[in-house]
Amino acid sequence: MEHRKPLENGLIMTSTTTTLIGSSLILLFPISTLGQTLSDQSILRNAQAQPSTPTESQPQQPSPVENQPASPTPSKPSTPVPEKQDDDLFQRIFGRPRTSGSVQRVVVSFLINGEEQGQILIVLSPGGTPEVRFQAGAFLEKTAEIVRPDIQEKLRAAIDKEGNLTLEVLRQNGLEATFDQRELKLQVQVPPAQRKTNVLNVQEGNLPPGAKDALHPSRISGYVNLRGGESYVWSGKEGTSLGRQPLSLDFEGALNLNGWVIEGSTAFTEKANPNLVRGDLRVVRDAPDQALRYVAGDLSVPITGYQSSRPMVGITVARNFSLQPYRVTRPISQFEFFLERPSRVEVLINGRLTQALQLPPGRQDIRDLPLSGGINNVQLIITDDVGRVQRLDFPAPVAGELLAPGLQQFAYSLGFPTKVEKGDRNYDFTQPTLTLSHRWGLTDTLTMGGYLQADPKQQLAGVEGVWATSFGNLGWDMALSHDSDIGSDYAMRLRYDYFQTGENNPSQRTFRFALEHKGSQFTTGSGLVPRNNYSYDLSAYYSQKLFWGIGGNLSANYQLGRAEVLDTYKLSLGLSKSFKNGLGVNLNLNQSRNSAGQDEQQAYLSLFLFLPKQRQSIQATSDVRNTSSPTNRLTWNYSSPRSIGGINASVGVANTPTDYDLTGRLSYTGYRANVEFSHDFLLFRDASDATSNTTRLNWGTALVFADGHFGWSRPINNSFALVTRNENFRGQQIGINPGGSGYIARADNLGPAVVPDLQPYQVSTINIDAPNLPLGYDLGPSIYHLLPSYRSGTVIRVGTDASVFLRGVLLDAKGEPVSVQAGEVISLSDPKWKPLTLFTNKAGKFALEGLKPGRYELRLFGNQENPIRFEIPSDKTGVYDIGILKFPS
Repeated sequence: MEHRKPLENGLIMTSTTTTLIGSSLILLFPISTLGQTLSDQSILRNAQAQPSTPTESQPQQPSPVENQPASPTPSKPSTPVPEKQDDDLFQRIFGRPRTSGSVQRVVVSFLINGEEQGQILIVLSPGGTPEVRFQAGAFLEKTAEIVRPDIQEKLRAAIDKEGNLTLEVLRQNGLEATFDQRELKLQVQVPPAQRKTNVLNVQEGNLPPGAKDALHPSRISGYVNLRGGESYVWSGKEGTSLGRQPLSLDFEGALNLNGWVIEGSTAFTEKANPNLVRGDLRVVRDAPDQALRYVAGDLSVPITGYQSSRPMVGITVARNFSLQPYRVTRPISQFEFFLERPSRVEVLINGRLTQALQLPPGRQDIRDLPLSGGINNVQLIITDDVGRVQRLDFPAPVAGELLAPGLQQFAYSLGFPTKVEKGDRNYDFTQPTLTLSHRWGLTDTLTMGGYLQADPKQQLAGVEGVWATSFGNLGWDMALSHDSDIGSDYAMRLRYDYFQTGENNPSQRTFRFALEHKGSQFTTGSGLVPRNNYSYDLSAYYSQKLFWGIGGNLSANYQLGRAEVLDTYKLSLGLSKSFKNGLGVNLNLNQSRNSAGQDEQQAYLSLFLFLPKQRQSIQATSDVRNTSSPTNRLTWNYSSPRSIGGINASVGVANTPTDYDLTGRLSYTGYRANVEFSHDFLLFRDASDATSNTTRLNWGTALVFADGHFGWSRPINNSFALVTRNENFRGQQIGINPGGSGYIARADNLGPAVVPDLQPYQVSTINIDAPNLPLGYDLGPSIYHLLPSYRSGTVIRVGTDASVFLRGVLLDAKGEPVSVQAGEVISLSDPKWKPLTLFTNKAGKFALEGLKPGRYELRLFGNQENPIRFEIPSDKTGVYDIGILKFPS
């Protein structure tokens, strides 16, 4: 409550409710009066300037301030006041003797750069010009994202034993600080030079919509792909097996048990003695948060540099960044600059505007721009708030193999070689093989790595790296090998790439150069005897845009042979041109010499015509060599406007040095299978004039399951979604992701819909469509977001039990329409049913969907104590007119 007390000098003292902050009692006052009472000295000076007017005695009121012990170093008043007169005025004004060295505490408004930051507790020391101290904790919390870290540390070091800072400390550290006693405001201005660097991650947070609330995979899911092929040979050369050929089947499957994946494959070939060959079988476990993949079983070993890939059985742990597809693993582009005034900053990359930012004054740091490989030109156009324009240019080299500083990529494998002989899989447990590789991002432009591959007989070790510079990207790879039978040797590979886009390179010049040397006894650890016939291999490539929009490229390769092996070389010139009508032409001219010393000249011409409206393309090629007869081909392709459920076709004719060839193909992609039918006709050009006619049929299908639901689908690529229907929707067709070419999957009489090509660890959006949904049925959400894991299945259940669209008229107890009111319908039969909101029009009519047969209660929001109960019969679906519902009296 507010109290007003007239003072003897004519002033009005106002006090309000007290607020306790920490251990101190704080009095909050209206600004209009408290500004006159902050300082004892200022109040006394004001009192001296007013004539003293006797007033009626009043009960003593609380003082507007709380006396506290003085600061060790109080400020001296600027205008002296006689001490005795001071004491008398203080006694009359505050109703108590003045305590020597008193201080005042008060909560005031707090602003930084003119923006309100809330309130802060200040402490005023006695004196004519009081020293202002304030809470350091609250202040530093607000300035943490504004003031430079080094200044923050200096301010933190200047905090006194009571946890306060002073205005003088702020000024000493470059901050402009003032305290307005009349307005009760602590105002701080942070000059641009003292502001914290403003970091803007341009691509930060670019996760697809729905990533946060995406559905996760089912606990148990799996699939089996079945692919098959059957051929029939009508005619052929002598000795060719005619008639139906052996049936070939391939089985591939995976079982996902709460993130543990068992995957394997097997092949079957129909013979007199049927042959079943087991493929790879392994267990995979992913740790997406660490981007780690663990594999045990039959391995396809990750390799780098001069390492060789060999089939093994064993274990692998690797950092696989495909488990974090939205993570930026390359170095983040970083461009720092300083703004003295608020400015608009336009970011241009290679001449194209990619971002427009409104930035405050201070040091700025723009990061993570979408740069392409090669040398990028980044230009910032800065327009400040008074219209001045400044341009800044940054060269930004990028190499695709670079890792961000501190980021590591590795693959460690231990296993035993696998040999497949006559369909049998054998393991050589006498040759344990270790394969290791590790790469580090050292700086924004330098990444280094090392690798090792070793078994008891052969060992290989190497180092590799890439360095991005403003004059191009450099890469290197050097390795040493040892074989217990042939000894040790080394190999090295150097490469240089130059590519720049944008205004600085309008002709799009690109240059690559590579040099490789292998010692004669160098081995790649494959277990085979080395055949290094060439000591040096040099290659170069140059391309650019020529006149009239023609693209040109020139390449050269030279190999230096060892001993009796002759040197080889190849020179190539390529020209290409595309026209607006869909016509294009490519010409390649080659001159080469092989290891036998034979020279060859080749001209390859390709014409292509794209007809997008007709969804057709035509391509004609001619390959002319001085060592053989020319080869000419003509191909026509047609793609259906329906990606699912359409038929694609192609026809090709060719004449080669050995035969004339006519080929036709038809392919169909359905919701539950892929089918391809083809026929090849060959007329051989030898003296026999024999022909070959072969018809072939290939197909693929899959069975899937997830959390007890089964489906039939075309082959699964990695992960899938299984869309099931509520029992009410059994006769309803549900389409998935409708588009101009139809659905990508469909739930119908053959079972649930299956989306077979989801990418693991990437958010996928599933749109549900029910074109023939009866009135009253509730489909539920029409959009779902999924976040699948490796070879996983996710169940989506669409539709609810709702099957009734209810309409009627609502009357009150007097028989009058309940006009324009809202109420709530609650199910009495199903406690889990969510209440529905009902609205009436002026005539009391209502319509409500989302109900099912059962008993209900209707309550108006303004009359919860007088409900109506009604029932929907069990045989009712669709529109149900319940007639008049009347509230009881």
